[in-house]
Amino acid sequence: MLKLDNIFTATLLSLSLAGTAVANPNQYGMSLHSELTTAANRAITTAPQANVDGTWGIAEKHVTEVAEGIFRIAGWGIGNVIAVEGPEGWLIIDTGDDVAQATEQRTALEQKLGHKIQVAGIAYTHSHYVWGTTVWMDEGAEVYAHEDLLPNLMADTGISVLSGNFNARALIQFGILHPTEGSDAFPSKLGFSMEKLTGEKGFVPPTVTFKDGEIETHTIAGLTVEVLPSPTDVLDSVAYYFPEKKLLVSNALNGGGGLFNLYTLRGDIYRDPMRLVAAADLALSRDIDVMVDIHGPAQVGKENVRASLEIFRDSMQLIHDQTYRGIGMGKDAQEIAEWIYMPERMRTNNETYGQVESHAKQVYNARIGWMGRDVYEINPLPKAEQARKVVEAMGGVDAVVALAKAASDQGDIASSQWSLFLTSYLQDMGALNGEAKQARADAARILGQHTTSANARGFYISEALLQEGKVAFGNQAITDYRQLNQIFGAVTADKLAASPLRENVNYLRFMVDSRLAEGKHAEFNVNFAKEGVSYAIALRNGVVAITDRQNNGRTFELSKADWDALILGTKTFAGLHSSLGVIDTAIGR
Repeated sequence: MLKLDNIFTATLLSLSLAGTAVANPNQYGMSLHSELTTAANRAITTAPQANVDGTWGIAEKHVTEVAEGIFRIAGWGIGNVIAVEGPEGWLIIDTGDDVAQATEQRTALEQKLGHKIQVAGIAYTHSHYVWGTTVWMDEGAEVYAHEDLLPNLMADTGISVLSGNFNARALIQFGILHPTEGSDAFPSKLGFSMEKLTGEKGFVPPTVTFKDGEIETHTIAGLTVEVLPSPTDVLDSVAYYFPEKKLLVSNALNGGGGLFNLYTLRGDIYRDPMRLVAAADLALSRDIDVMVDIHGPAQVGKENVRASLEIFRDSMQLIHDQTYRGIGMGKDAQEIAEWIYMPERMRTNNETYGQVESHAKQVYNARIGWMGRDVYEINPLPKAEQARKVVEAMGGVDAVVALAKAASDQGDIASSQWSLFLTSYLQDMGALNGEAKQARADAARILGQHTTSANARGFYISEALLQEGKVAFGNQAITDYRQLNQIFGAVTADKLAASPLRENVNYLRFMVDSRLAEGKHAEFNVNFAKEGVSYAIALRNGVVAITDRQNNGRTFELSKADWDALILGTKTFAGLHSSLGVIDTAIGR
């Protein structure tokens, strides 16, 4: 058995070797170091970002017969629609962004074929591209999807306390408020137009659902379809394998379009890289001649399919394994982001959506959490106070503004990063004005132009436009992106009417302000006869607890419309009974 001092010496040696290894060159910030070019819409950007539409096969709107009876409808956005001809009609997989888009796509397919089609089934790979379904729906068509697709969809767009933040950050990331022409325009279709939000939606809920995690076989349009669990960017994602055609239709398993966006800057549930590896391995177990993914180009031929799936799964495993290796070496999230290495063929020019550094940090945080190795992080100063002290130590606001402006004027990557860092302190202490705002805008714009990552560009250019007062949503000027949270998160009568009762009842939990609710107590029961459900609701200890076990309070018979009025504020809880008035006073509207 080794003595303690021998173990200590061996450990120091291993750390020393780990810290001095030269086999892996530094790749930190790789996505920021490409030459600038000008895109077709005059956007200033990098070549990988300017060319990504061609890489993904979406530069032009087109319908392509990938193999006999298999059509890829692409170029309307980043999501492909796949049409498969069967003995009993057509199967349409995913339906795009809106009704107008779907109308164009169906017309284009029928023009390509030279005749009208009869749709026998519609299948969703996941909950992101489901908005043109009414256009494709023909009499008798069934709609197929994962059993969790509808609740996941409602969590993003329905009565959810998170929907405002989710949609506001998506708007920023995808450059929806950017100009359509000029240096600040989005250079590729990885940025979205306003129609993505405002276009008429034609979603149809699934009529046939698949059990989570189970492989199922269905017959759709006379075709045998094997449903493969494939939780990728969302947990309701599935892949469809057609054994007779040796066809795989997948969501985000395509390694041929660039590095998968393991972490999206707009925020989302954790995308565990090992669940992506498992999804790819399941697909690789099938005999596939043709792979058409919802994103990126089609892959034709066994070797091309295998290569695409393998580079996808291997890049995900590498990020996972190397992040864990870094954790084992005692590195924190930022240190891992600076240290992690990916073979050049996997990474070079492939960070067109996200970037490796962001992905590694997400894996670290999912496993370890926010705490690194710096004990200061446990109880840091409040942001405003920390900013004030740092700025004072640097000589005051004027001195920091001068440093930030001088850094932005240099125009290189490191100086722009430094200017953003400095102006973040000014912003935190409420001193970001005049020259400081422009310095921050200039720095953000330089980084936005230089990055290959669409995610990063969306946030950088949005920040520049915000600081310059060039952002508006409709007729409303936006001076703080938190205004968008209010706009998108607003609870309306229409949203409540379209949302399931359970979601509306539980929304009360997020309306309670724990400061206002302190020391207040109330309980009651609600019976919804039409829906055949009852809820026990109790206000206590700053929370509203909702269960299906009746409590000792009064019971009220309500309709869904009655409850929606309580949430909207057009009716009060005191109106049900005076004892419930404390709930009205605990709500922060």
